[in-house]
Amino acid sequence: MLAADRVPAGRLRRGLTEPMLPFAVLALLAVAAAAADQAVLCWASVGVLAGYSLSGSV
Repeated sequence: MLAADRVPAGRLRRGLTEPMLPFAVLALLAVAAAAADQAVLCWASVGVLAGYSLSGSV
């Protein structure tokens, strides 16, 4: 493996702790739950998105 192929630990850590990553995952969960006709899971994930955005994390 070449040195150019490696990702520095600091860069990887910043990428994993980016606040938009959990927001995107929760948004995909809400869309998937709506598509699967899972109303309770859909509204729960929408509620989590609202709380996450109101907390100032995004």
